[in-house]
Amino acid sequence: MISPGNLRKGSIFSALLILLAMLSGCITSREVLLNGVTTPARVGKYEVQYLVDGKWTKFGAGSLVLRNRKYTWVEDREASSLFNWNPEGLGFALVAIGNNYFIIVVTAADLGNPMWAGKYMYGIARRAGDAFLYDFPSCFDLLASQGISDPQVEKIGAHECLYSSKASLASALTLYAKRTALWKRLVPSIH
Repeated sequence: MISPGNLRKGSIFSALLILLAMLSGCITSREVLLNGVTTPARVGKYEVQYLVDGKWTKFGAGSLVLRNRKYTWVEDREASSLFNWNPEGLGFALVAIGNNYFIIVVTAADLGNPMWAGKYMYGIARRAGDAFLYDFPSCFDLLASQGISDPQVEKIGAHECLYSSKASLASALTLYAKRTALWKRLVPSIH
């Protein structure tokens, strides 16, 4: 959990968490593993919220835009969040995998400075009403949620778990989401 005091530190806190996320690894693939893109989220204004002391707390705000079945998150400048990695916005796609779960697909081309061998990075989201709880687990966190072993991982390196199978990727991310409390969410703004 993030303490309310840390939320006030905004950009310093975000930079530190992004650095830690990069050092702890990503879930990636070299080839496109998921093609069935869906568009379950409505476009418009959203808030990024973190679960702090049992209460959802606003951490950032922005707009979700849809172009050619691909979303772009554009951050409002008054706040800072981990969802924004590129000044023009972060492009991503959602792929439904059942039971209100979606795999988030981000291509290396949509990031300013990717640090992994794979061309695609993955996260997991779960629809909860109008909100989407989400996470981009590190390689270590994903493996820890499975008891530290996943024979489907093609390569485990210092910075990533590289997958080559859609089924194993979807299974690993779904298991992670079911065993881990997702403490970040994207929720429509009420303002």
